[in-house]
This record gives sequence, structure tokens and C-alpha cells, in this order.
Amino acid sequence: MNAAHLSGDSARGFRFPASSAAILACSLAAGVAVSSLAATPREFLCAAVGAVSLVVLLLYPELTLALYVVVGDVKGDDRVASLFPYDLTLVLGAVLLAGLALSFMRRKRAAPMPPAYFLLIPLVVMMTSSLAYTPVFDAGLDKLGRFLTVTGIAIVAPFLALGAPRAMKRFLIAFAIAAFAICAWSLSGLGGPVRLATPSNNTIGLGHIACALILLIWFAVIPRYSFPRRIFTYLLLAVPAIALIGSGSRGPAIACGIVMLASLLFYRKLLLDLAGLAALGFIALPFLNIPGSSIDYLGTLVGSRSVAALLSFRGDLLDTGWKILQQHPLIGVGIQGFRYASPNPGVYNWPHNILLEIACELGLPAALIALALFGSAIREAIRQLRDRLSPHFLLSQLAAALLLIGVVNATNTGDINSDRSTWLFLSLVFVVRSYRGLAPEPAAIASAAHRPALA
Repeated sequence: MNAAHLSGDSARGFRFPASSAAILACSLAAGVAVSSLAATPREFLCAAVGAVSLVVLLLYPELTLALYVVVGDVKGDDRVASLFPYDLTLVLGAVLLAGLALSFMRRKRAAPMPPAYFLLIPLVVMMTSSLAYTPVFDAGLDKLGRFLTVTGIAIVAPFLALGAPRAMKRFLIAFAIAAFAICAWSLSGLGGPVRLATPSNNTIGLGHIACALILLIWFAVIPRYSFPRRIFTYLLLAVPAIALIGSGSRGPAIACGIVMLASLLFYRKLLLDLAGLAALGFIALPFLNIPGSSIDYLGTLVGSRSVAALLSFRGDLLDTGWKILQQHPLIGVGIQGFRYASPNPGVYNWPHNILLEIACELGLPAALIALALFGSAIREAIRQLRDRLSPHFLLSQLAAALLLIGVVNATNTGDINSDRSTWLFLSLVFVVRSYRGLAPEPAAIASAAHRPALA
């Protein structure tokens, strides 16, 4: 064996991989940082956890998207807001955009947008044009900016972050975990005089989150098990169910009831389960210490003697929006013009109906565009639900259920910017449609094979 050969073997034996060099460089940088900053063990632990979390959120933007949906219901707590010098929505939005850019460089699959979404272009043009005649230019510009950025991320990001079924499942799991944590936190208000709320003190937001979590558990978890094992899974429903009732949110309660009844078309064996849960809930209700204000507000659904009494102040908001629309049917009063054309801008913030909000501020043509967007999503959801043999039928069910929540939210409490979940749920239906041509995963094939036994 000659010297040249030995030299070549030695060189190959001492080859230093790039990954090892990166690990060594990071370790060295971390050591220098710790020694130079003189951080306490607690500060160092928080920094390490934050760095790891940031890396995870960048590598898996679907997790960031799940947090982005619920961050508005958390950041209002002073203890959470004090963790960052900037608005949490903006922070997560920036991390999400960076993660999407990284996914693009990694050539991860993106779902194509449906042709109906091109209608958003003329809608944005109408918003921009209305700045020329809106009552308060700065307020209109702020609302437009929020729609193009904060709300726009919720509309577009699902197509970029959820291009594969596994990414969608990770998103739903992360959303469920965050929603469960918010619902569990709200239970600290049991026994008090006021309705349960999120950390941001939002009762309606808690209702929407609890409703979505109930439906995720109802469709994705419970049908997987036989009756004896389903009894234990129903314990998962207790926390969001109590949070939903405790919030007193009527719209989410209605949406939840409609979807759970409709689910019996696909899972008839759950009929007895649903009846048993309803009976158990009525029996346990007096012992849960749910605030009386929540029960009283929910009771207006059956106790109101007229539509005006049921709507209360929201009736005045809807009436004001209708009057503005009659006066300005073609181009509206201008973006964010509803509150400044109302009797009291400090009280009349929005008409609590996205379609009416768009109509009175931008005119009937803009409202028809929004209606076409919602209509196309509803039509697509119905088409997917008819295909029971689809390997992604469970995702279609979940997307349809969340879409119904979004539609109820849009017509009951909706604001074009504050309800980012409504727009995101709209996009999820079309994202699931893009999975049609993908090869099914083994778990999806097994689910499809056993589906007749569930129906």
C-alpha cells in the first residue's frame, strides 16, 4: 500500500461534514453569547425556548398559521402583551411570512387558488377608490391597510402553508391545542357574575373558538372509536362545551347545534350519543356554576317574543346599515364610513354583518362580489361532501363545518377585518379541494375503507 493511498484514506477519514460544522458554530456562538451576556439561568432558558420555538414556527408555517388565527383572543391579556415589545399579531404575521418564504425556497407544494378569488381584485379596487369619498380618510386608509395585510394573510396563507394533507392535519392539531388552552383558561371565570371570555376579554371570540374545537373533536376524534371507548373521548368535549355555554355566544351555539345535527347524516350511530350528551348536559348544568348572565343571554334564543327583542341593539345597527345602503346603493358611503355616517361613531362601529357592511360602505356591486365568494365556497363544500369515497373526506367534513361557523359569524357578528377566521375557513375548503389529485396517504385509505361502518 503506497503513501499516496494512505494519504487519500486519511483525508477521507478526517472529512468534516457541513452539518457538523454548523452544529459546532452554533454551539460556539451560544457559548460566547451566554458568557458575554451574563444571563441568569431563567433568562437563558427562556431565550433557548424562544429560539427553538422560532425555528419550529419557521420550518412549519402551518403551526404559525394556527396561532395567527387565535392570537387576537390572547394578546389582550397584559401578561401576554408584556412578553413582546410589538403587537403579537404583527409578530406572528412576520414569522408566518418568513416561514412561507422559507417553504418556497424548499419547494414545498402550494395549493392553487380558485378562479373565484380573482374577485378579490375588484373588491380591493373598490375599497381603494372609496378613499376618495369616505368621511374620514385616515380611518378608511387604516381599514384598507388592515385588510390588505392582516386579513390578507389569513386569506392567502392557507394556500401556501397547507399544500399537503399532512400540513393541514398539523394545522388542525395545533389549532385544537391552542383552542383547548383558551377554553380551559376561560373556566377560571366559573362562579363569577360575568360571562366567560378569552384572555382578551372577548366573549364572542370564546364562543367561536369553543364551537370550532367541539366540531374538530366531534368529527376527527369521536367517530374513530367504538361506543365504550367513545365515552372517554367525550371528556374532551366537556371543556369547550362549558366554555361555549359560559360565553353566552348565541351565533356559535346555533352553528354548533346545526353542524352536530347535520353530522348524523354521515354518522347515524352517533344519534344516541348526541341525545345522551344533551341529557347529561341539562342534568349537570345547575352544578357547573356557569354565570347567570350567560344562561340569560342564551335564553333569549327561545325566550324573545319578537325579532326586535332578539336582536336588541344589533337591530339598530342593522337598521342603520340598511338606511345607509338605501341612500348610497351603488358606491356606498366609503370604506369605514358606516360608523361616521351613523348617529354615534363611538358606539356604531359596524353593522355586525359582513355583507351589509360591504354593501353600505362600498355599494351593492361589492356586496355581490363578497356573496359570490361565499357562495362558491359553500358550493364547493357541498360538492366535496357528496364524494364520500374521497380519501380526504374527513378533511372535507372539517372544512365544511368550519365554513359554516364562518358563515354564521359573518352574518351575525362579522367585521371584515376582525374576523380573520371567517376568511381563513373560506380558504380551507378550496385548499382541501386541491388534494384531489394527490396520492392518498395510508391512513386515509384505511379510513375510506371503513367509512360505510361509520355511516
